[in-house]
Amino acid sequence: MTMNAAGHVGLAREFLERSKQYLESGDLHQASEKGWGAAVHIIKGVAAVYGWEYNHHDQFDMMVQNIRQRFRQPSMQLYGDAAQQLHRNYYQHPSMLNAELVRERISHVEQMVDALEPFASNS
Repeated sequence: MTMNAAGHVGLAREFLERSKQYLESGDLHQASEKGWGAAVHIIKGVAAVYGWEYNHHDQFDMMVQNIRQRFRQPSMQLYGDAAQQLHRNYYQHPSMLNAELVRERISHVEQMVDALEPFASNS
């Protein structure tokens, strides 16, 4: 079953909220992964509207670059890099994670979601 753009936007918002809850409870691994999920789903929402194929993790950077250029959104590079770093946190020992950095990167993902939601709702 293929999810429509609105479904992806809804998941992006849900994951973003969960990431903040996990952050406040001190679970930096889950906060990071939910932040990553929010970024992936907002991009999947844009891809759904514009008919772009986005099925694999390794397409994330290409999608970010496409969005950055097509919609003249230079901040997407920063937001995409923040999301990728959140995903990398999953593989780190908890003692290696920094709550302030996770908070900052989740903030960047939130800015990404806010900036891209209009493009994902353009159906």
